[in-house]
Parts: sequence; C-alpha cells; structure tokens
Amino acid sequence: MTSRLSLCLMFTCLVLLACEPGQKNANNVNNVNNLNNVNNVNNVNNANNLNDGGTDADSGADSGVDADADASTEPWVRIESPSDGAFVDNPVTFTIAAGQVARVRLFADDWPLGDAWDPAVRTTHTYDFNGTGYERNIVLRGYSDVAASIEVASDAIVITPGETDIGTFLSDMWNTYYYLAMESDYSGADDTTLYDSNCAPIAQVPAEFSDDVCIEGSGRLDDGRVINYARTCNCGRTCPTGGIICYAVLDAVEFPWGMGSASNPLEPLRSWAVDSSFIARGTLLYAQEFDGVTIPSADGLGGFVHDGCFRADDVGGWINGNHFDFFAGTHDMWIALENLFPTESTFNVYINPGKCAYLAQ
Repeated sequence: MTSRLSLCLMFTCLVLLACEPGQKNANNVNNVNNLNNVNNVNNVNNANNLNDGGTDADSGADSGVDADADASTEPWVRIESPSDGAFVDNPVTFTIAAGQVARVRLFADDWPLGDAWDPAVRTTHTYDFNGTGYERNIVLRGYSDVAASIEVASDAIVITPGETDIGTFLSDMWNTYYYLAMESDYSGADDTTLYDSNCAPIAQVPAEFSDDVCIEGSGRLDDGRVINYARTCNCGRTCPTGGIICYAVLDAVEFPWGMGSASNPLEPLRSWAVDSSFIARGTLLYAQEFDGVTIPSADGLGGFVHDGCFRADDVGGWINGNHFDFFAGTHDMWIALENLFPTESTFNVYINPGKCAYLAQ
C-alpha cells in the first residue's frame, strides 16, 4: 500500500515537471531525491509492519495465515481444533500449529489458559473451563522470544464449552477382549468340519480355526460367509473351553462382524459383552479411561480418537459381575489394544451417558 507521504511527494514532482520545464536538470535531481525519500519511507513502513507482526495485538482477530503458512518464513500460528463456532465438551482440548515462533499461549476473553509453551515440543493444550454454556473468544498468540513478551502472530476462534453428560457411575470394571476369528489367518489342512444346529456340515476348516471360532463365538470363512454361535450340540470338534458348538450362517451384509445376544450386529471398538444380570442388554456405557485415547489402525479399523462410548451388545458364559469383554473386531486390533489397556485393566464405567446417545439402537 502506498503511504500518504509517498503520494504527496509524487504529486509535487509532477507539478515541478509541468510548471518549470527550464529547470530540467534540477528537476532530475529532485526526482532522484524524491524517489529516494519515497523508498526510505516505504522501507520504514515495511520495517514497522515487520516489527508489529502484521497483526493487531489487542484484538488478535486475524492472523493472516493462508494455505502456504507452513512453508512461510514469517511468524504464524493457527488453531487447528476445535473449529470456529463449535460447541465442545468441557474440558476442551486445543490443537495448534505454528511456525517461526519461540513460544505460544492461549487466552479466553483475554484470560490466559495456562503458561506459554514451545510449539515444537507440544501441539495440544487442555483446559477445564469453570463457566460453560456461553461463547468464549479464544486467541492463540505467538511470540518471538522464550519469555513470551514480544507478540508476532495470532489466530482467533469463538467456541462454546459445554458440560459433558457422562451418565451415572456404575462401578469399576475390568476387561478382556474378543474378536471375529478369520479363517484366512490360519494355516494347516482343512481337516475339521463345522456344523450348523441341525448337524449339517457348513465348511471344512483348519483345526486351530475351529478352536478359536468356538472361543470367540463368531468367525469369517475364506468364502466370505460369517458364522456365529447357534447352540451347543453333539456333532463336531470339542471346544478348548469345553462342549461342542454348532453355528448359524449369517447375512454377511447385515452382520459383517457377527451377532450379539439379541440378534443385533456387533460393532468393533463399540460393543461389549457383559453379565446381563449386572448390565441390561442395549445399555449405553461410558468408560472414562478410553475418552481421548487414539485407537491405533489395524485391519482397516481404528485410526481415530475414542470418546469413551460403548454399548452392551452381547453376553458370555465366562463373564460375571463387573467384568466386560471388549469386541476388538480382529486379532491384530486385539493385540494393539492390549498395548494400550492390557487384559484385566480397570475402568470407571458410567451408564446412560448423554454424550453417547448416538449409539442407541
């Protein structure tokens, strides 16, 4: 943008050229001087703009960050989440990005939400708001110095923190895992017959798969069919846990991961098998320790941040009282979850959480 002084100098130059043609050499000297003055003024303005960080330190309304901010040599900061205008559960976790700054700090309505920190070390910050249900003006400020005294960039959003309805505390509970056994995961000869509830043959499979599918309760055959526990019977291989199991062939579209105790589809990472005398089937559940945990990616599952919401979808003969069996979906996902919460970990479990209403069937 051309400054007011620049325009005045250029206007004077034009007047001199028009009115005094006989003083060409003098005008040329003046033109050079005027041009130098204009450049000097612009250089000063540019230097001032650089020192100011190109932002209004009082309002922090617009950081001016564009799509190329990550590659910029200019200082920049950005609030990645929550999004502007969002209603978010309290406490709120902010995710930020920044470049060419030494420290960043978050403010709500000009009140600092903790100390400044190095964005190269940490990109998230969680804050528990005392007041909820109304808008908060959030500003992320970036500083050029480790003392966080020289602001050089900012970004701003508006959010509304709200209280999270996590339901009524039920009990501390401990976990095990189960999954859909996949015939494709097992080698060996197809030397074992699986039968339906009428003792009609369903498929020839490896003995190890037969053992695991009766333990897990459901499985997927190599031909894509999904089988599920039907009842105990007198035909077939004895299960390692005792008894002989016969199976039903399910609609693989409706029940891609097997069937729960009330002919309902199982859902990986959401379904629990529980003691029905302790938790009624279909009850929505909230496990506090899972809220905010990043679920690893495995077999096309996971890769998201869990919100702690689950549903009582199934039962099991070995599940009693405050024990739940977490449906992992696949064997590899089970192993990944074991690395997060090993079998027999303890969880604070709540029933009928409002935040999990979207899982109601």
